[in-house]
Amino acid sequence: MNIFITGSNGFVGSRLMYFLENKGHSVYGIDNSVVCTITPHPNTELGDIRNIEDYAPFMRMTFDLIIHCAASKHDFGISEEEYFSNNKYGTEVLIQFAEALGIKQIIYYSTVSVYGHQNKSCDETADYLSNTVYGDSKLAGERVINIWQQKDPLNHSVVTLRPSVIFGPHNFANMYNLINQMYKFPWFMVGKGDHIKSMISLENIVDLTYFVMDKMTPGVQNFNCIDKPYLTVWELMKIITANQGFKLPKLKIPFKCAVAIGKFFDIIGKITKKDLPINSDRMIKFATPTDYRAEKIRELGYVQKYSIENELNRTCEWYLKLQKAKKRS
Repeated sequence: MNIFITGSNGFVGSRLMYFLENKGHSVYGIDNSVVCTITPHPNTELGDIRNIEDYAPFMRMTFDLIIHCAASKHDFGISEEEYFSNNKYGTEVLIQFAEALGIKQIIYYSTVSVYGHQNKSCDETADYLSNTVYGDSKLAGERVINIWQQKDPLNHSVVTLRPSVIFGPHNFANMYNLINQMYKFPWFMVGKGDHIKSMISLENIVDLTYFVMDKMTPGVQNFNCIDKPYLTVWELMKIITANQGFKLPKLKIPFKCAVAIGKFFDIIGKITKKDLPINSDRMIKFATPTDYRAEKIRELGYVQKYSIENELNRTCEWYLKLQKAKKRS
């Protein structure tokens, strides 16, 4: 199969490029950044998915499938306009590319953020109650692709994947922040830690993507992507502390106090224009349950290959090597 991957220098996209190539597929990608946490795949072209001219290197090729990973997704320094420009308009231009080449299959990486935080377990039947610009923009991207599918409903196939936090070595997002805090600043945690935090490892989301490639049929299929078991924050922390050098927080502080501390760091962040590891949004995010369920994909036959414990331990090992390398430099 010939596969086109957007965001092919990103955390997920770069892993997909090599993984799918090793499975015998031909892969080509586009990314607007040359920065890659691993060696960039030689078939990645520098380009912006919002500019149809940047697809020129691929216009004479034939593709069977698009895997759309590219997105604006960080929680610092991104405006509402930029979120929608990348996540909605970028998807619209990608659809132009798909139509020009007659591509009929798309796997779209969305997010569980489209559900918002509903104080209950959310599966694929939950209402869309996004409470973030990121979630709004990704849902807008879903709708762009769904409209494309409806233009040729008997031939266009769409699978929308909605992962929660994706973690693993070489990723510097949510899980890295938690691990870093438990290694360097194990002073306090927000709340009791008895709330569920959904997540999925890089290796599992890549394997899950490979699984759904064989399940594509005309229409739209939506799948939450979450590793099991569904663990609380405290349970996650205990797994992390099984690795040498990591400690459980000494204090558990009330939510309101944590947010107040976060707002103090918000001010510092605005003055210094730096993305600090502590801010009010991250305090709120840490204390908010993210209880999403992914039974639908398992009912289709998906079997999770890697345990949360194994993948957390691998991430901690990578983190410790990173700290040693920093000390040497």
